[in-house]
Amino acid sequence: MTQYATFDRRSILISTMLLSVMILLSGGMALYVLSDPGLEHAFHMVTVARLVEEHHGGEADWGHLVISGRRAMMDVLDRYSGYVSPAEFEEKRQQREGHYGGIGVTITGHPDGLRVYSVRDDGPGNAAGLLSGDIIIAADSNFLADRTPNEATLFLRGEDGTTVILKVYRPCDDDSLEIVVERREVSYRHVVYAGFTPDSVVYIKLTDFAPGAADEVASALDSLAGPENSARGVILDLRGNPGGLFVEAHATASLFLEDGLFVVGTDGRSRWNNESFVADDGDRTHGLPMAVLVDRNSASASEIVAGALKYNNRAVLVGDTTFGKGLVQGYLRFFEDDGLRLTISRYYFEGGIYLNDFDSMLHEIGHGLPPDYYYVSPTSDVYIRALENSFLLHRFAHNNQAEIIAHADRGGLDDIWIEQLAHFIKDEFEYPSELTRRADSLLVLAELESGSEQVQAMASGLVELARAHDRRRLFEYKPYLKMRLVQLAFERAYSTYRAYDEVVMKGSDQIAFAAKRIELR
Repeated sequence: MTQYATFDRRSILISTMLLSVMILLSGGMALYVLSDPGLEHAFHMVTVARLVEEHHGGEADWGHLVISGRRAMMDVLDRYSGYVSPAEFEEKRQQREGHYGGIGVTITGHPDGLRVYSVRDDGPGNAAGLLSGDIIIAADSNFLADRTPNEATLFLRGEDGTTVILKVYRPCDDDSLEIVVERREVSYRHVVYAGFTPDSVVYIKLTDFAPGAADEVASALDSLAGPENSARGVILDLRGNPGGLFVEAHATASLFLEDGLFVVGTDGRSRWNNESFVADDGDRTHGLPMAVLVDRNSASASEIVAGALKYNNRAVLVGDTTFGKGLVQGYLRFFEDDGLRLTISRYYFEGGIYLNDFDSMLHEIGHGLPPDYYYVSPTSDVYIRALENSFLLHRFAHNNQAEIIAHADRGGLDDIWIEQLAHFIKDEFEYPSELTRRADSLLVLAELESGSEQVQAMASGLVELARAHDRRRLFEYKPYLKMRLVQLAFERAYSTYRAYDEVVMKGSDQIAFAAKRIELR
């Protein structure tokens, strides 16, 4: 009896002590939970959902609300992070496979839908009659005006052999059309031209770093930069290249570097995102001197390649400072097949050189890569960029295609063509310079503050002088505009490849400038 009694009392004591410890632990855990900001924020979101469920007068579409919440959180994080829908993940899958069912055009956003930037020579869009500069208003009765370019593009994609009915506005004819395009499996094309400059330098124009880009560059180098071709150097043109996949950038840089040389490293919050990448393919050019053409629109993967070659003293950069995106994005998926695109790290080059500062989430655009040789391209002028984006050059070249080609075959365009272009755009294009904007402000001030007609007349005269100066800006770029008109006419009449081969290679001052810089190495 005594032994049992003693055991019972001991058991009760131990149980009491364990219970007390559990209560203390539970209380401590509760305090931790309540003090955790992340859990507190999640609690607030759940509270909002509960209040909506209990008090909202209508029927809540919770699937739509959850997706809207995810989008909203990504919108205020940084410009490169975002919500990714299942359809966009499917598009990513197609990109990884290197082909897609589509119409073979490159598009940009437009307030009325999608603007056709270029049409592949061998694509179904070209066969159906689509032209660069066309504005796609709707696809199969789905109007595209209120959609992002990524969302709108999905309506152009589909299974091989299916058709899509496009409502198109054609500015060059001021006409609306209905064009039926049969989708085909279109493989991505990343190198739009690879050939020789007139002075035997290999020139490669790379438009992006989507899957297969490095393989296309490798094929071009194998066929053009071998010892049997007597190439004097290589120019890799990354102007306007917005980037793409990290793996393609690493593979492309490796084509020009000896094995083991440092290409790029990544530095993130998680140690799992900290990696170093070295060249692993050998220099396919066997050390040929090299230049890389860059500009303000060379970004992300383009900067990885350009930076790796620059800081390994493998190539000189020619052009303008690059965009400055030294951030790396990763993809995380939910159970519903949608997910997030998140900025997870920033990359750096040999010597610990970063494009983005440590607080890169607040400063999403970094310093950019400075060129070794600055070249002020006409497209760096906001006036020329605005003229290019207006597609008036495309319209003028389309309207005068046969005559432009005929004059080009007889030795080139003379200055009268720039006079005709100026007359063509005068009623549709106006891009005021800073001088004109200040003159306009001065005129408004004179009309509001001064009663003197003489002062107002002087201000009005300044405005007219400023606008006349703006109109003359077109003539400052005569050589560039002549080349562009011939290039556009050749692209439409023949092909993009032939336009590069017969026009750009012979007429681009910047390519010739880069070739001269190669001689100095």
